[in-house]
Amino acid sequence: MEMQKICYNMLTMTRELLSLDFYGEGVTAALATLDEQTGTLRIRHLLRQASSSLNGAVVRNLSGAQETLGRVFTEMAQYTQGTPTVIVGVRSSFLSFRHSTGTAYTEARSQLIRESDIRNALENSIPPHLSDMLEVVDILPLSYSIDDQHGMPNPQGMHGYSLEAETFISLAVRTHLTNLNQALTASGCEEYQLLPSSVALGDAVLLPAEKSGRTLLIDLGESGISAVLYHKNSIWEGWEMPFGLEMAAEQMADLLQNDLPTVRKLVYQYEPDPIMDEVLEDSARPLIEAIHKELVQTQSLAYIHHPPTQLVLCGLGANPVLLKSLQHTLGLRKARLGTFEHVIADCETNLPQYDGVLSLLEHTLMREEHQFGTAPVQETGFFGNLLAKFGLNSLF
Repeated sequence: MEMQKICYNMLTMTRELLSLDFYGEGVTAALATLDEQTGTLRIRHLLRQASSSLNGAVVRNLSGAQETLGRVFTEMAQYTQGTPTVIVGVRSSFLSFRHSTGTAYTEARSQLIRESDIRNALENSIPPHLSDMLEVVDILPLSYSIDDQHGMPNPQGMHGYSLEAETFISLAVRTHLTNLNQALTASGCEEYQLLPSSVALGDAVLLPAEKSGRTLLIDLGESGISAVLYHKNSIWEGWEMPFGLEMAAEQMADLLQNDLPTVRKLVYQYEPDPIMDEVLEDSARPLIEAIHKELVQTQSLAYIHHPPTQLVLCGLGANPVLLKSLQHTLGLRKARLGTFEHVIADCETNLPQYDGVLSLLEHTLMREEHQFGTAPVQETGFFGNLLAKFGLNSLF
């Protein structure tokens, strides 16, 4: 059986990717197969595992989080042909973001710029006096300058002396990230790439014209909100807000004098209805004001200097009522609901909870193609070890 799997992958030139996104109370996961000859990505299996042990990427209960992740990996292992590249999307208010620059110099003038020079420029963009409480999650290259010539997408192989990298850095509170890493490792996942889900969403959901303009993407979830601001094809700012649709659900429960579980279904599973639309609009007013305060009154320099003109709303709260309310409150000229299109899949993919895991797959492949063209290192035997741990290796 193992030899058949190896031969299958060699003949078809396929590669598997597994993405995880900590969305609300639980985790979503997507397993995809990439045909490396045609560049076609096919979604093979999607799942959502609810868990009160997780709130976004915050681990509330370590043993419960390990058990939840173990169930996810066990189910996904049944659909794998080999060892997938694992991408883990991070959300929650323990994340913060910075726009930065870093410089590296070659050994002599007009010297060939090597991958090590690019890596040095990226690492030098990390603020020198970073708090010991923070850890770098991701350094996203935006553009490069060679000897004051700006706007280079990839300087590798070019010649120059001074190389400057413009970057978007994602940071996390070290203790929260350590707890998440511990839960992943204990559940059998020892080799993975961490990425902020909001960065992946902005890259995958926004259209090219929206990235070139001033566009705000908001992913409105149950207990958290992620947002990114694009300007001139670069991401300029990011926000992680510690509140979400639950605020509107609680307000609606008070207005209707109804129990919260019943009201949650009305808010989380939106269906058009003229009367309920008015109730939702009234109930969501405190939530919309909280988002406005977080974006505007926090005095974000990026938001002040490059105020958005258009809005793209995705996630669990992506419905026409909340879109209209956000557009009006934020004073934006254009607004639309963000959706995934042209996804090749063997399963249902149009649920908003899956926006994050699908974005992580697309974003990872985009970065591999445009940055250096190399894939992240994989640890062999990941799923073999995982299956053995759960006593399932004899089934495959």
